[in-house]
Amino acid sequence: MKRIFINDDNLIVDDLAYEVIRVKAFIVNSSNEVLIAHNNNTYQLVGGHVEKNEDMEEALVREIKEETGIEVEDISGPFMQIMTYSKNYFNSGKNVCNKIYYYRILSNDVPNLQKTNYDALEKQTDFGLFYINIDDFCDFLEQSIDDGSIDINIGREMLLVLDEYNKLYCS
Repeated sequence: MKRIFINDDNLIVDDLAYEVIRVKAFIVNSSNEVLIAHNNNTYQLVGGHVEKNEDMEEALVREIKEETGIEVEDISGPFMQIMTYSKNYFNSGKNVCNKIYYYRILSNDVPNLQKTNYDALEKQTDFGLFYINIDDFCDFLEQSIDDGSIDINIGREMLLVLDEYNKLYCS
């Protein structure tokens, strides 16, 4: 598993208040399209926080079902981890270690919005899903960063994930 560490704020471990663990799904169908979410005015991969007393795979299965209505069963370990030390995490006043684990999910199941369970923020910000061809994904992310339609940090991380995905699975 590839690991990347991002520390733009030059924080040290003693500066951190707590750790956040997230899981994200790089969902690809047989047409070579990646499933992307749009939420809170940015694009992102499907996924979210690992809850207390939940392992990462359980969290990923839950998050995929909550956000897409797709039920997945067969998950193998993550192919990438990005760990970021973040100052003033989401304007909380706290510095945080944010670990995101990325998983490859192959599925031809299409989102079933009748089976989703969006949280308050997802409902409030008109959560949406769409597919983009993996060959167009890099240009899409770069354009989204340039025009401000994606959070720059999320866009940068997604470009790193796409690069690693392509090295592992598309050569």
